[in-house]
Amino acid sequence: MAVDFSRPVSAAIGRFGREVVYAPRLGTPVNIQGILDDGVQPEGEAPGVYAVLSIADSAVSPLPEPAEEITVDSSVYKIVRREADGGGLVRLLLRFHREVIS
Repeated sequence: MAVDFSRPVSAAIGRFGREVVYAPRLGTPVNIQGILDDGVQPEGEAPGVYAVLSIADSAVSPLPEPAEEITVDSSVYKIVRREADGGGLVRLLLRFHREVIS
């Protein structure tokens, strides 16, 4: 019997998440909810400012891909890597790209 982790994932993101803007290469930017962990320095990655955004695998379809952008407040990040845990959670490794110009 398969275990459905989607409810706990959605509940955690609903409680601890924040709204960010996902800009796909094709299409219109959309608001999605995710849990942001900034100041991350992943092993084996070039120096820079990184963050990890955890989203539900049902947050948007299709799922974000590397090189697409996520905007958090006034910072724009490029997606470096996407990792699904198989239990309803997708982690996006983000690298700071630029500030939003008003």
